[in-house]
Amino acid sequence: MPAYNEGENLRKAVIETMKELKGLDYEIIIINDGSRDNTPEVARELCESFRNVQLVSYSKNRGKGYALKKGFEKSNGEIIVFFDADLDIPPSQIKRFIKFLQNGYDVVIGSKYLPGARVRYSEKRRLFSIWYRTLVKLLLKLDVSDTQVGLKVFKREVLEKAFSKVLVKKYAFDVELLTVINMYGYKIYELPIKIEHKSFNSSINYRAIARMFLDTAAIVYRKNILHYYNGDKR
Repeated sequence: MPAYNEGENLRKAVIETMKELKGLDYEIIIINDGSRDNTPEVARELCESFRNVQLVSYSKNRGKGYALKKGFEKSNGEIIVFFDADLDIPPSQIKRFIKFLQNGYDVVIGSKYLPGARVRYSEKRRLFSIWYRTLVKLLLKLDVSDTQVGLKVFKREVLEKAFSKVLVKKYAFDVELLTVINMYGYKIYELPIKIEHKSFNSSINYRAIARMFLDTAAIVYRKNILHYYNGDKR
């Protein structure tokens, strides 16, 4: 559960997630990605209150990809869930994703574009999202409808192999990770997602978009020119 300046939401996110995972053997790893608010303090309080909550923390903001990799390194389970702390995505959906993973897939990811998905966000964000996913499909041959949703579930072996090739730490991390996983021949399944937080109506950060484009261009270069991701298949 990566968290950057999520002090306001973090306790609720962890408590609600624990309720939804009741009956399962699980751990929650909070990664404080250089937050400037009270996220570290809230996280430490949660760790003291619940034995199955752990914390990875560092002072400099390094990006979601870096945070998730650090969280994975501390994890122990055979099923790994990426889940954002902002509660845009209700944690009630996690068990459904785990169930599909156990039905023979290697990775299960959420999609805003499949029938049954429920999403509220601005027209500008919708148009950018459509443009970006089209770009990813054309240049990276990645046949998934959505790379950016913050709920993803993996078999541990998939991440153990893929993370060794992932270089992006911030905006295009999901694209690079799924590109590597796809090239290794693992089976990726998509499920419609429900996203209900008002933050999807916020303005677009054009600086972040520019950095995302540059990171994506670097992935295309590594894949198609350098063949950096080539290696032993599954």
